[in-house]
Amino acid sequence: MLALATGLSVACAPQPGTIGAVVGQRGDGRLFLRDVPAGLAAAQAGLRPGDEIVLIDGVDVRTMTPERVHQALSGEVGDPVKLTVVRGEQVIRVTLLRTPPRRYPIKATPE
Repeated sequence: MLALATGLSVACAPQPGTIGAVVGQRGDGRLFLRDVPAGLAAAQAGLRPGDEIVLIDGVDVRTMTPERVHQALSGEVGDPVKLTVVRGEQVIRVTLLRTPPRRYPIKATPE
């Protein structure tokens, strides 16, 4: 019975999700999109490298530690996360559905 219960909990474990973007946080707490790979949630929402995320689910990112930013952007695949983004003078509000993470090969640098 214990093995069956363990098997069920593993089979039903939530799949970790991501917004599908590489972000960088500056010393002043400002958060910017560094890369937005095609086919993932951020790209599907039209976000671009250089966009500044100012709010995650209504919370000012400047008040968040890097660990808290990671927690706020992570979650289960399909779960929503609301972002308020600034691009130039434009304010963009989007709700992303987290997607499964993908690994990208590291490009070798020429010697």
